[in-house]
Amino acid sequence: MVETRVLKTAGAGAPAPDVRFVTLSRLVTLSFPPLLLSSIPKRAIGFSYPSGREGRLLGVALLAMTVTIGYLLSTTLGPLAFALMAWLTGGTAALMLYNSTGGRVAFVKSYCSGCRLRPLIEEHETMHLNGEHREDAVWAEARKKYSYEGLSLGGDPKICSFCPIAKRLRTD
Repeated sequence: MVETRVLKTAGAGAPAPDVRFVTLSRLVTLSFPPLLLSSIPKRAIGFSYPSGREGRLLGVALLAMTVTIGYLLSTTLGPLAFALMAWLTGGTAALMLYNSTGGRVAFVKSYCSGCRLRPLIEEHETMHLNGEHREDAVWAEARKKYSYEGLSLGGDPKICSFCPIAKRLRTD
C-alpha cells in the first residue's frame, strides 16, 4: 500500500502548487528504479525531482534519451527494449515533467513516514521543489525556525542515530 500526504504550500505571490508526499515503499521503488539508487544512503530521507524550467529541460532530455536508447536497442531486443527503457528511465522523466507543470511529487523513506520530524522533511523537500537548489540555504532557513534543543532531539530514542535533521540542527 502506498501512503501519500499532501502539503499545502504558500508562496509570496501566487500560491505554490500542493506537494504530494509518497512513502517510498517497495512498490514505488520497483515502479521508479532510479529511486532505488537515490535511497541507498541511510541519511537520504526525502527525495524530489527537479521542478520548474530545470525539471522540464531534464525531463524532456531524459525522455528523449529513453526513446533513443529504446529505439537503438529495439534492433536486438525488439519491442521489449522500449518497455525496458520506459521502466528504467521513462517514469522518472514523466515525474520530472509532472513536477515542472502543475503538481509536485516528493518521496519520503518508509521509516521516516511515522517520524515526528516528517513535517520538517516535507518542508525541506517543498523548498527544493519551489526552486531552492542549495542545501545550505535550505538548512539556514530551517535553523531560523527550529533548533536542536527546541525540538528536544537530544534524548529522544525514537530519532534515528543517522538522522540528518538532528545532525544539521545541532550547534556544537
